[in-house]
Amino acid sequence: MFGDRILAIGDDETVRQFAGPETRVVDLDGKTVLPGLNDNHCHPLNYGFALGWIDASPAATPTLEGLKQKFAEATKTVKAGEWIRARGYDDTRLDVHRHPTRADLDEVTGDIPAMLTRTCGHMSVVNSAALRLAGIDSSTSDPEGGRVVRDKAGEPTGLLQETAQNLVRAHIPKTTLEDTKNALIRAGNKFLEMGITSVGEAAIRSSQEMRAYQELNVAGELPVRTYLMMIIDNTLNAMEELGVRTGMGDDWLKIGPAKLLQDGSGGGRTAAMTVPYPDEPDNFGIQVYSQEYLDESFTRAAAAGFQGCAHAIGDQAIDMIITAFERALTAHPQQDHRWRIEHCGMMRQDLLQRMKQLELIPVPQPSFIYYLGDSYLENFSEDWLALSYPMRTWLDMGFKPVGSSDAPVTPAEPWYNIRAAVTRLTRDDQEMAPDQRVSIDDALRMFTINGAYASFEEHNKGIIREGMLADIIVVDQDPYTTHPESLHTINNLMTISGGRIAWEA
Repeated sequence: MFGDRILAIGDDETVRQFAGPETRVVDLDGKTVLPGLNDNHCHPLNYGFALGWIDASPAATPTLEGLKQKFAEATKTVKAGEWIRARGYDDTRLDVHRHPTRADLDEVTGDIPAMLTRTCGHMSVVNSAALRLAGIDSSTSDPEGGRVVRDKAGEPTGLLQETAQNLVRAHIPKTTLEDTKNALIRAGNKFLEMGITSVGEAAIRSSQEMRAYQELNVAGELPVRTYLMMIIDNTLNAMEELGVRTGMGDDWLKIGPAKLLQDGSGGGRTAAMTVPYPDEPDNFGIQVYSQEYLDESFTRAAAAGFQGCAHAIGDQAIDMIITAFERALTAHPQQDHRWRIEHCGMMRQDLLQRMKQLELIPVPQPSFIYYLGDSYLENFSEDWLALSYPMRTWLDMGFKPVGSSDAPVTPAEPWYNIRAAVTRLTRDDQEMAPDQRVSIDDALRMFTINGAYASFEEHNKGIIREGMLADIIVVDQDPYTTHPESLHTINNLMTISGGRIAWEA
């Protein structure tokens, strides 16, 4: 390596001729070298903040009583005016097999406002103190694109779905710029430890978030290369006025696509479907925006020179997003546009054909299969699951599917993610659409060169080649010879970012 680039590759004789008296030589003792991994859709800001909250994940807190105990402990240290925050519960894996309620939280939190966010991030449970602060009661109407869940008497249970969460979030004390920067550093250091050198930040909503990224980059303190997805509702007006567009930035920080979130989660039964969920004949999920709004927003984004992307999991949401993309790119054609559908979960054959015709990029999270797959098996029929996150089908059709974790929705550990793509096994070792398994080579490409392609950077990173960015990891096992069901046991030993050892065991 020379500077931040790969100078040469080859055998010892070929490479050692470039070594000088001050060159550091590292003997890897036969360990496996791979390109730095790319988690192309995650939430570093949310991940970094959540690292300081109660860990409500099934692995850490499998019971409701254990969860309540953690909230009770938090009341002893919370400062005046602060909220108790937790993230990661999964009602399908909690021992009571239901969502907690405000009554559950009230037992241990009293008048201290508290918010417990589900693993998917698309719904939260709040206590009565939080509901009072937000003015939510039996007379509160559901906001557009959201739902205040109520009991049989019409009283809020504390569960807020999709945009209804914003009714409460508006009353949570604002974080400072320094808080935001520290969260990014915490998340970035975790990524480096796992061998992740590039990420896609899936939601930039404010000038403070943008400033935090920019200041860290200018100071040389941004831990990982980041591609920013700009939420249209919050940022498009300013970006249009300033002439900001996809691709602006440098090798560390780039403006990415203009984005909207069109539905919820499959595990949480809020993904927008054309069929109802089992045992809930009136529940087709939640559509956040009308077709008219989607069309208008993405047409504006295309006119401004943006790559477009959208969160869509249910087939109805995917259908609406493809329609909006078709209309936007017809009105304002872009050469080599690489527009993306984030998650792209529950597919139909007609949707696959339309995606292919429009040359869209699917950005799934194989880790959903492992961490959330058991709930998908409950929520969807076998026919629907056959084309759920259909990575094998996408590859056979010539797509370039991109790997990601959506952390903190699911943990960022890449080798659990890669294992899920190769095995299609859930946490309970059930198969979820096994015909959609991919090879280890295909899975690694999803997390390296395909991720670079999705951000127009395949000529700069994602592969070990002379002249490419020197983003390289060293792992303790060869994934090509590791049994597929043991891929999650692979450990990262060293992370090199831009020619610099950024982390080592």
